[in-house]
Amino acid sequence: MKAPFQDEFILTGQKKIPSAKITVVNILPFEYFRALLCTCMNLIQKSLAVNELFNDLAIEIQQFNEQGRLTCLTGCGRCCANPNVPATVLEFLPLAFELYQTGKAEAFLTQLVEAGDERYCVVLQQMSIAGSGGLCGQYAHRGLICRLFGASARRNREGKKELITCKLIKEEKKDQYQAVSVAIQDGLHVPASADYYTRLYAIDFHLAEQQFPINLAIRKALEAVFSFYYYIEGEAV
Repeated sequence: MKAPFQDEFILTGQKKIPSAKITVVNILPFEYFRALLCTCMNLIQKSLAVNELFNDLAIEIQQFNEQGRLTCLTGCGRCCANPNVPATVLEFLPLAFELYQTGKAEAFLTQLVEAGDERYCVVLQQMSIAGSGGLCGQYAHRGLICRLFGASARRNREGKKELITCKLIKEEKKDQYQAVSVAIQDGLHVPASADYYTRLYAIDFHLAEQQFPINLAIRKALEAVFSFYYYIEGEAV
């Protein structure tokens, strides 16, 4: 099979995504992708490893929420409405595989291309007129950044754990936020964002090292999955 690449980039081609109306889709450097196919952990296995990370995080978040009882405001999607939410390609592989396997990838890729990188996350649905409300349309397959925000901590300059959350929570749930912050300093267990990003890097540093606006990260994840199946099918011929 002749490798479908141009300018050292893999192309999915119109054969694979006719409805997307995209002539050329840049995905991964050809040499990198060829090496990836030869590694012990292929793209599917990497996606499964990310899901395992998500499952571990879900357990920690549930324990934290049960004790801290600090939740998001009902129906609020303000943080998701920020087009500059940083995300990696790797954390959206599970979503990309889900869309591919359910036959929704082509339409979703078209939606991403039409929306552009400067629009808020295309997965966000039911936005209010004011632009401050909404629900995640792919909640089960959301990225790591989406899971950690509001339910994890980082170290501040003084080395103390600090809950990563929004200004709205700090203002509208001030008493609860302060109580949880004190509890964290007193030993309340909270997921550490740095630990989970370290685990993400360990799965595939190349796909986790660079952060993009969230729509671009999702698009690149979809393109990687299209290329993966293109080459897998080619190897089988």
